[in-house]
Amino acid sequence: MALDLELAFQQLLREAEPVGTERVPVAAAAGRVAAESYVCPRPVPSFRRAAMDGYVVWEADVRDASPNRPVRLRITGEVRMGEEPAEGPGRGEAWAIPTGGALPRRGDRVIPIEQVRREQDVLVFSGPMPRKPHVAEPGEEARPGAVLVQRGEVIRPAAVGALAACGFGEIEVYRRPRVVLLATGDELVDPPALPPPGRVVNSNAPTLAAELVALGCEVRLGGIVPDAPESLAEAFRAALEEGHHVVLTTGAVSVGATDRVPRTWLDLGARRILGRVDLKPGGPFFAGRVGECWGIGLSGNPAACLAAYHLLVRPFLLRLGGHARIVRPVVLARLRSGPTREADRTRALWGRVFGEPPEVETLEEGGTLVGMSRANGLVLLRPGTPRLRPGSRVPVLCLDRREEATELRIPPAQPAPLVVGVVGASGSGKTTVIEGLLRRLRSDGRAVAAIKHAAHGFDPDRPGSDSHRMACAGARAVLVAGPEERFLRLRADPGAPSVERLVEELADASGGLDLVLVEGFRHRDHPVVRVGAGKDPQDGAWLEIPAFSELPRSRQEAVLDDLAARIRTWLREGGP
Repeated sequence: MALDLELAFQQLLREAEPVGTERVPVAAAAGRVAAESYVCPRPVPSFRRAAMDGYVVWEADVRDASPNRPVRLRITGEVRMGEEPAEGPGRGEAWAIPTGGALPRRGDRVIPIEQVRREQDVLVFSGPMPRKPHVAEPGEEARPGAVLVQRGEVIRPAAVGALAACGFGEIEVYRRPRVVLLATGDELVDPPALPPPGRVVNSNAPTLAAELVALGCEVRLGGIVPDAPESLAEAFRAALEEGHHVVLTTGAVSVGATDRVPRTWLDLGARRILGRVDLKPGGPFFAGRVGECWGIGLSGNPAACLAAYHLLVRPFLLRLGGHARIVRPVVLARLRSGPTREADRTRALWGRVFGEPPEVETLEEGGTLVGMSRANGLVLLRPGTPRLRPGSRVPVLCLDRREEATELRIPPAQPAPLVVGVVGASGSGKTTVIEGLLRRLRSDGRAVAAIKHAAHGFDPDRPGSDSHRMACAGARAVLVAGPEERFLRLRADPGAPSVERLVEELADASGGLDLVLVEGFRHRDHPVVRVGAGKDPQDGAWLEIPAFSELPRSRQEAVLDDLAARIRTWLREGGP
């Protein structure tokens, strides 16, 4: 039985441990993962120094300088870069000093060279007094106890400089996982060969190799292994003898007659850690362990192979490499184009994520090599997710962002409500139609809301009331709360609002909706019911009903019953 994806993640990662540590010179530490946290042991630099090119003086000598009463000081010395702090100027004297030079023991401020005039061995200062003393105190670059790098973090080049400045010559880092990559299948040929009919290019191996190298693994391409059991066993034994941490295979991991990867590992004494996962694509999976070596089996289908890699194998390898954060961000993004089916299991759909707040567009060719090359996100739909409409919010694993979390958590999708426009001439009975539909659908337990188009504006509150005064004073939102209902007044940007934006605001305020009936709006992406005859019979209405002002009450009820039945069908099927 296939295991839930989040449980599979936990089960696999619970068994994964870093492969070990080693000491490396700080100069070679960039890109490695710190195995210890390092803090600054002492102030850097350890001495006071000049923050500007200029002259060291006594503040008491220069504080009263002005253009009418310039101060004249004898230049009696200079500070040289790299020398220890010298004696320094006495009262009435000045010493030249370069930026970064050690401040001498005497003198308490630096006058920048741009603010003085030199006349042979005399310094002339006409004020005004600089606001800053231009003296950098010890620890300006790093104070004792400052964290330079934390355990599990990737060491960046700037951190290398900080570690070196603080006196570290070597540091402890995690070893890089050593991975051998094998592709199985009699149908495979290595690029750049042009395969004859019946055979295909081994594209999984170069794709995964590029991923693993970027991840910091040491990778060996082990080539193509035939489907014969003895060939698999021989390749696995050789990998075990070579001392690799992981043997990563693609293909032969499902339930077909030639899918022998799991059985071969078990025959070699592997302890099974994880089998098939409830994921489409990517369900065929194997993880086992022989001593210190892991055997990881991925599907041979490129889309399934990469989906399982991003969701399970990449975090697993990061954990082996000592990384503290192993999961990329999973964000809720607004769906621009929707899946066409319900999710009977966890589904991974390739898509493009863009904008802020984020939106995602699933790729029609997403499961192909071309589609995956364009994708920067995986839309993740939990089992039981209904058919989703555009505007729904869906969880997306961002493939172009750095890892931020330690666990894989997939929130449920937030389906967008079905939006139905009700249009018609003034007096045709639009409000009566909406009122009748609300009563009928509310009795079904449906969460239904309505939007009324007020083209000429409106006054939602009595002028002079407290809430009206708050709104006029500039409140972005005013909520009037009573014992049985609440009224939310929102300040909107000028201009005609979009149906999508209004529906989002209404759904957020209502805590989730099944249906929104919109009076007075027409939109090409939503079904529209026209009440009464329109000027143009081809104006795009999905359904036309007679003007209610012309119908007897019994006929109105029958029309509303039929319309409510149609909308119930639309709700079940995702739209007309």
